[in-house]
Amino acid sequence: MREKILENLTMAFRNRFVSKSPLFLSHMVTSLCNARCEFCALWKRSSQYNNDMSLSEIFSMLRKAREAGIVSYTAWGGEPLLRQDLHEILECAKSEGFITQIITNGYLLEERRDELAPNTDFLIVSIDSADSLHNELRGVDGILQKAIDGIKAWKQTETRIVINSVIAKANKDKIGGLVGLSESLEVPISFEPMQVNEENEEYRFSDGELKRIFAKIAKYKKSGSRIVNSLPYLRNFFDGKNYVCHYPKLFVKVEADGEVNSCDDGLDKYWGNINDISFQEIFQSKEYEEFCKRAEKCDICDVSCVIESSLGYSLNPQYIIDKIRNF
Repeated sequence: MREKILENLTMAFRNRFVSKSPLFLSHMVTSLCNARCEFCALWKRSSQYNNDMSLSEIFSMLRKAREAGIVSYTAWGGEPLLRQDLHEILECAKSEGFITQIITNGYLLEERRDELAPNTDFLIVSIDSADSLHNELRGVDGILQKAIDGIKAWKQTETRIVINSVIAKANKDKIGGLVGLSESLEVPISFEPMQVNEENEEYRFSDGELKRIFAKIAKYKKSGSRIVNSLPYLRNFFDGKNYVCHYPKLFVKVEADGEVNSCDDGLDKYWGNINDISFQEIFQSKEYEEFCKRAEKCDICDVSCVIESSLGYSLNPQYIIDKIRNF
């Protein structure tokens, strides 16, 4: 595994300074979901446009991504484990040389472990409270215990596991319990605030609330808790924004139907469908270069992968030291 990471780090260095192509492919393998989170509108709309890419289309996309120099593939959704052919997708991604990752609500983890784990390098399991509130937030009875049982089952594999907690008004007082769950399972945890849009505006935090919440998380990290977030990321919420957005230089997102997206928050940029274009066409275009420059002036995101990756791209020394310690 370490050899594969070092190989891909070499490619990352080349992409950073030579080819200027993103490193990470984030793929919504399906828009379907078995959770019913009241703050998420995706599951409410999925039945209206369930047009997920076929297996052959996904295989073609993965080849195009590797040819463009992308080194990491993340399957998410919806709920990715609802795709019965997910093991074939991950097997193809591994054969192409990708580092692979799944982001899941964990409900189906235990029963699908044996077919998925051999081709999964990293597993991110979403848990937003260590008690019954999680079941309420997700709208599924028993989903917390299913996720915990799944994590325990996957700990017997070579896959690296992280719990991810999205902090909203309803679970803002549950951080201590989540850190305790992380410690009891001996699995690291990451935190990020809920992304708020016009469909869930009532969940928006005030700046003061975010400051208090993430200052508390930083204290847990400093005391030795296994919190994945870097201190520079956490400080964004109580010391002010300290990053330049390089997200489109690092990530490309493909929706369930194949639409290619560099940002669906502040700049909302789609490039077309991957079945009709190649990644190289996008990344080598003048329009892409100009879009990346525009993104550098945007700092509205609180998403951990956006800020953390941007800090890394900027070679932020505190970020680098933090990640070396956690490697």
